[in-house]
Amino acid sequence: MATTQGIKLMTIRDLRIRRARVIVRVDFNEPISGRGHLSDDFRIRAAMPTLMKLLADGNQLVIISHLGRPNGKKRRTMSMKPIARRLSALLKRRVVFIRDPFSVRSRRFLATFEEGRVCMLENIRFWQEEEKNNLQFAEKLSRFGKYYVNDAFGASHRAHASIAGISRLLPSCAGLLLAREVRALDRMCHHQRHPFFVILAGGKASGKIELAKKFIHEADGVLLGGAIANSVLMSRGFEIGRSVAYHEMKNMKKMFNVSSQKLYTPLDVIVSPRIAQGAGSAIKLYSGVAAHDYIVDVGPATRRFFIKMLKNARTILWNGPLGVVEIPEFSAGTLAIINALKRSKAYKVTGGGDTVALLQKHRLVGVFDHVSTGGGAMLEYLAGKKMPGIEALRK
Repeated sequence: MATTQGIKLMTIRDLRIRRARVIVRVDFNEPISGRGHLSDDFRIRAAMPTLMKLLADGNQLVIISHLGRPNGKKRRTMSMKPIARRLSALLKRRVVFIRDPFSVRSRRFLATFEEGRVCMLENIRFWQEEEKNNLQFAEKLSRFGKYYVNDAFGASHRAHASIAGISRLLPSCAGLLLAREVRALDRMCHHQRHPFFVILAGGKASGKIELAKKFIHEADGVLLGGAIANSVLMSRGFEIGRSVAYHEMKNMKKMFNVSSQKLYTPLDVIVSPRIAQGAGSAIKLYSGVAAHDYIVDVGPATRRFFIKMLKNARTILWNGPLGVVEIPEFSAGTLAIINALKRSKAYKVTGGGDTVALLQKHRLVGVFDHVSTGGGAMLEYLAGKKMPGIEALRK
């Protein structure tokens, strides 16, 4: 069993499902181009152990996922069909794509049992009842199986019908991926080995303010970059130019202790006149940023300082890149620190879409002991918030 915030969570190994129709909720929200080409399959691969285990035990799978935010409308560019094709290639077996699971023909097909059959439903968010957590809709979905398995950690912070609804209607448990996420993040929350350092960065600050507030007390140091670093520097009265920050949070000092000695902001930064490839850049002390500058990365002094801080760490939590990593020349700071962590013996966990994409691109996923499939879900779990999908399994 996995343990979530002190509560045991039953998994597919405990429930021992055999030769049954099983509904599996996954998070296959992968980036797809307009032509239906997948640019990444990280989340699909992460769920493979659960799917392979269930298939090895002679089950029939009905896979449910969402893709993007279609707002209850059928959008061709958000169809799960390309995902079904990719899953078929990974499983090396046919995946039956069900465009309308509620038609009479589809319901009859899904009600018949065939060992090893894999079906994938169309984007569940095409039906507006999903995001409303409509109980009648959840009941309709529950008819597709005898058991329910939640392996969608990245969506478990949503109170949606296929996340929190079905689990109240069928014998339910966690998949292997969700259980692994829970174990890794619980270790960060409750069983850290010190020195323990947290790196918070990326293009959004809102979800990270709660973590900064929490880990100032629990960690030995909180290293900041990106939007949250800019926001803290701004609250201290420094110029951040046109950089990404939460400018409306001028009362940030009231939200948490921005002057804490455990809070480390950049010593120097890389600035650019534009956020664009080939725009040029310069190194400046954070006290020397001009009104027309964009802060796009941490500077060399900051990189050396952060690497030195992390050298003897035994636990490291990282969320969000330190620069605008979509542009190669602004990813140097993040890559320098990740490469330095190759030599670290600390237990290292990271997550967030931009960070994972960078790790994949540079083949650095192996630097970390656990790479979370959840961005917002990871932040909420670490902040101690209750996750509807996990709470439903506990009950």
